[in-house]
Amino acid sequence: MKNKTSKMNSVLAGACCVSLLLATPILAKDQPDRAGQDIYRLYNQNSGEHFYTSSTDEKSALVTAGWVFEGVGWVAPEEGEAVYRLYNPNADGGDHYYTTNLDEANSLVSSGWLMDNAANPVFYSGGEIDLYSAYNPNAKSGCHNYTTSRAEQEALIGSGWLYDQVAWKVLGEGYVEADPTVYERFAGQEFVKNIWGFAGGPSAFLTINADGTYHEMNTRISMIPGINNDYSEFTGKLSDPIKVDEYTWKAHVISSDLAQPVNTIIPEGKNGKMIMVEPFTGLYAPMDFYIASPDKPIDQFPAFIQQQYAKHQDSIQPGYPNSYVLYTPDGMTFMVIVNQ
Repeated sequence: MKNKTSKMNSVLAGACCVSLLLATPILAKDQPDRAGQDIYRLYNQNSGEHFYTSSTDEKSALVTAGWVFEGVGWVAPEEGEAVYRLYNPNADGGDHYYTTNLDEANSLVSSGWLMDNAANPVFYSGGEIDLYSAYNPNAKSGCHNYTTSRAEQEALIGSGWLYDQVAWKVLGEGYVEADPTVYERFAGQEFVKNIWGFAGGPSAFLTINADGTYHEMNTRISMIPGINNDYSEFTGKLSDPIKVDEYTWKAHVISSDLAQPVNTIIPEGKNGKMIMVEPFTGLYAPMDFYIASPDKPIDQFPAFIQQQYAKHQDSIQPGYPNSYVLYTPDGMTFMVIVNQ
């Protein structure tokens, strides 16, 4: 079993359809390693649903489809009392439910639910640790949440969720896979984003240090009369990277300071339009971004990166064969590292 660095925790975003994105982790007590199976926890930002699976292939497919990987929800035994997963195709956005009660599962099937995994167990119950469940009566999707974190459970109940109960028992608490040393691999390198080409368009240069601090410099050297040169700087601290798969880590900004501000509204000289030139918003804004290692297969990247590589194949791939790729999940920002 992998090292456990922190306990699963969430923050609430909205009273009706609660969004449980992984935020500031609660440190978990050290647990002895024991035979078990990691149950991965993923979150759909569009439907508000959490999904739980023991399959690394299923986890990777969902991440590729845009789900957010939140770490390991709990550690399950490899055998014991069966846990079944059901799917409600009639719910807006779809919904899943998990139960150890086969009679309950069959009753839901008679009401229009579908049995996942060919009606076979998706994982098993067993152990000494409580896995809590709660129900959101106001949600159309993501109505049920499962967690080993008592703090998360109490936050849900306090915001209007129902049925504070133990769903079943598990071997180990939820935790986040983190690799703080990932920043050491590109200390001294720069992430570079150039919007309009190297002839003078706005560019963002980002240096990440081994300790997770960063320095971001944004420049625009105008080649067009009537457009001013611009410059800004940001400094900040990044979270410990969460390992998503063999090639990819997820991180987010935990602090940021504007070291050198700039007026980003620039008159565009040729046609009189106003252009908003913004620094790289994936870093100083409070949002997640992904870091992919150089050996990640191109067909495992999001579609927008594959399109950029295909469009600029001659300049990007030969120019940066050993470069990491940094991108935001919304597909708006894409940077590569230029080795020094």
